Amino acid sequence: MAATTTEFSNMLDIINRGSETFIRKYYMALDSNRDAIVDLFEPTAPIVFNGNPMVGGSSLTELYKKMPVTTHDVTGHNCIPLAGGVNGLPSVVLTVEGKVRLGTDRSRGLHGFSETLVLRPQADGRFLVGSTGYRYVYKSDDTFDP
Repeated sequence: MAATTTEFSNMLDIINRGSETFIRKYYMALDSNRDAIVDLFEPTAPIVFNGNPMVGGSSLTELYKKMPVTTHDVTGHNCIPLAGGVNGLPSVVLTVEGKVRLGTDRSRGLHGFSETLVLRPQADGRFLVGSTGYRYVYKSDDTFDP
């Protein structure tokens, strides 16, 4: 049976609130709790970071441990449910954009970023990153480049 417009609207509202919670937790991990990054990913999640492929949150954790301090400022996001899922919960495509500062020097290191994540429901009700692509939208000469 197809969902009504009202049911779909309610689902979008729930997904959007959940996405906002996920965004806060995710970028806090990237910026200040890098050991927690791995817990937000499926073990074999494909990741593309500025064109560099890697697999799993442990790879992203290791990359971020080599990077200077980061400060992400999310300026917008959009989430779209996908058909299918687990226990009636859909996977979600989450697009995020904003600014990221690399390092602590306020006169340099500020860049735009865009990230697209696929959040997949797990049997225990959590959502984990099933895949992601992160890209500096603007990249100056002083950027960390893995």
